Amino acid sequence: MVTVAEIAAKAFDAVAAKITDAIHPATLNWVEQGDYDPIEGKYTEIERSASGRVVEDTTKPVADVFENYVAGPSDTLVLMEGFSEAPKENWTLEYAGRKRTITRAQDIVAAGTLFYVVAR
Repeated sequence: MVTVAEIAAKAFDAVAAKITDAIHPATLNWVEQGDYDPIEGKYTEIERSASGRVVEDTTKPVADVFENYVAGPSDTLVLMEGFSEAPKENWTLEYAGRKRTITRAQDIVAAGTLFYVVAR
């Protein structure tokens, strides 16, 4: 049986082979709460990251994917593939020399491997 992850990877590979500047390697970054430090009186922070690929979707309106979301002028719809973590709001996404903050995230077909996000 073919998985969503396999289909997405093949689609991204095919696009990357035909259009060399469409698919970008990317890094998803976030901070997790670590152990409590009684000396500092606060929890430590652990920086985490995951790698994958992205493509900006500049043809589809953000509202087609995220109903009731009012997109601002710097919001971009981004399709993410190959990440080991599901993106969450306020995480950052770095690709093609850009660093954007995720404001909305959606797991496509609830497969846990292909995501649409709004990045600002």
